[in-house]
Amino acid sequence: MPRLIVAFAALLFALTTSPAAASALPDGGELPADERFADLRPIVEAAGAAGLRSFDGIAVVEERITRTSEVLDAYRLRLDVAARTVIDANQIIAEQVVGVDELRNEYAAVIDGLGERDRKRLESEADARSGTSAMIRKVASSDWVCPVDGEMEFRDSWGEPRSGGRKHDGVDIVARSRTPLLAPEAGTVTFRWDVIGGRSFELVTPDGDYYFGTHLRSYGTKGEVEAGEVIGYVGRTGNAVGSHLHFEYHPGGRGNSVNPFFLVDTHCR
Repeated sequence: MPRLIVAFAALLFALTTSPAAASALPDGGELPADERFADLRPIVEAAGAAGLRSFDGIAVVEERITRTSEVLDAYRLRLDVAARTVIDANQIIAEQVVGVDELRNEYAAVIDGLGERDRKRLESEADARSGTSAMIRKVASSDWVCPVDGEMEFRDSWGEPRSGGRKHDGVDIVARSRTPLLAPEAGTVTFRWDVIGGRSFELVTPDGDYYFGTHLRSYGTKGEVEAGEVIGYVGRTGNAVGSHLHFEYHPGGRGNSVNPFFLVDTHCR
């Protein structure tokens, strides 16, 4: 558009200053009309061409603006769809959370309505399922370390009767006296002594699992240990008959013992 204005301004200036604008001849006559404006034709033609180009440019700009508006409209539409999707997803999550809360409340009501015996039975079954799941993970792990570092023998003696009406809560791994005992996992080791087990170790892992070993001849490293670190030596202290390690595994913490035979059988071959 500025070029069009300039062209017409040039045309007006030419009309007022061109010799052709003087219509009178020296002798008092007048030039014919064709000759009078002959010098102005190139200017008029140039102005017209500039005007056409300007109008063409304006049309191009208008077309680009239209396309940009269409793109923006499509983008706004996608934003609207995305926003509705997020709202729907949040609604689904909220409904699920409410459903979980309702289920938890119903479960609590059922538990409260049970007798003490049935409640303990359900809790025991839940602990057993949890322990089985943990055992499967340990059996499949390539990082778990056999607790006895040497020649050994063992069998599945879980649940066998023991003195005082007790039941065997682990697996006995028979090995020579002074055979090193290793931490099966990283964790914190403490030691204790009692009449039945003699010297014993307790290992608690970062995720709360509890290991117990007893009848040790002597202790090894105490405190923070890595898997495979020596934490004691096979012995026959306490009420042990022959040198062996009594070994227990309690997934999730002490008091939830599970049969460790499958764990030992997998990693101690």
